[in-house]
Amino acid sequence: MLLEETILKEAQALFNEMVTNRHHLHKHPETGMDLEQTVAFVSEKLSEMGYDNIKHVGQAGLTVTVGTGEGKVMLLRGDMDALPIQEESGVDYASQVPGKMHACGHDMHTTMMLAAAKILKKYEQEIPGTVKLMFQPGEEIMKGSKDMIDHGVLENPRPDAAVMLHVFPGNPVDVGTVGVMNPGKAMASVDWFTITIKGRGGHGSMPYLAIDPLVPMAAIQNALHTFQSRELPPNAVVSVTIGDIKGCETANVIPDEISMSGTIRAYDEEQRALIKSRMVELSEHIAQAYRCEAEVTFPAGAPYFESNPELVQHIADVLPHYLGKEKVLPVMMPTIPTMGSEDFAYISHEVPSTSLMLMTRDSRVHPAYNLHHPKLVMDDEAMPYGAAAYVAVALSWLEAN
Repeated sequence: MLLEETILKEAQALFNEMVTNRHHLHKHPETGMDLEQTVAFVSEKLSEMGYDNIKHVGQAGLTVTVGTGEGKVMLLRGDMDALPIQEESGVDYASQVPGKMHACGHDMHTTMMLAAAKILKKYEQEIPGTVKLMFQPGEEIMKGSKDMIDHGVLENPRPDAAVMLHVFPGNPVDVGTVGVMNPGKAMASVDWFTITIKGRGGHGSMPYLAIDPLVPMAAIQNALHTFQSRELPPNAVVSVTIGDIKGCETANVIPDEISMSGTIRAYDEEQRALIKSRMVELSEHIAQAYRCEAEVTFPAGAPYFESNPELVQHIADVLPHYLGKEKVLPVMMPTIPTMGSEDFAYISHEVPSTSLMLMTRDSRVHPAYNLHHPKLVMDDEAMPYGAAAYVAVALSWLEAN
């Protein structure tokens, strides 16, 4: 079996290569399910490593397997998509694509997965089972994981356990420190929604000749927040956020229609369903009261993330031996539930799963910005620890099982 101290050294030896790969991906971000250049880049790198079993799964996913083929199967996931954000970081490897940025660290995830793939390929004959590497599109729009599942990512071979990793730049913890997600319900479900309100446009000076959709829009927004305090119990862990409003073009025109989009997050499936049904009822009835029509759609979503206790405990026990005790956070139950969501949750309901957390805050940058911020900068020095964690978790779990 590969020596514990060897894995981190192998990852550290790939540091310069990882920086080159990450900066290339960061300069050329792609969003959603349209990742043609990114998929081509990942495929090329895997081929250079000697992988001849690359499978294109779904619209823009990739998988490879590595190992002796005997024993159990561990799946590792890295997502590849960026966000529709105009980068303002000022780094010399900033996005060269207007309106797109790797502001959630998926360039790092992809890079560390490639490094893990290289290490695993080098020591393939020592792997006591199979590691399945899953390069996923569309995490930010909550569609990529489900698309890959629908196209067979959990078959041939079917994983016995699955682990993802996510970077965390907002925590004031030493760069490269790794934690594991708490067991149980670890992340909230999410549903994206769009509420479209149709009225009749007109001149701003003559609103009585129009049917203004802005008025019911404001009433609907208030009703959605009031609903939470009046129809859900005080201990309900839910969040309804409106993050986008479209329809107004200029100050002196009442638009024909307006739309607002956002997310619903919850831990309880009954409460999740209730919020969605009441959102439809409130929107339709309030719009009708103002002589408008409302349509509510839910274009994407994912269930809550189920973090497997046995897998969490295994990782917490073994990771200090590979990375050093000072680089591993203890497993802690959060005092405030995590309202973040992850479409890897679909896999967590099919296969025992959990998530690693890699601290990537760049201490040289002040102030420190968090995920999804246009000025976000993360420290490349974290990547060897993330790559080593991927490898260590897979090999140790296969050895133990």
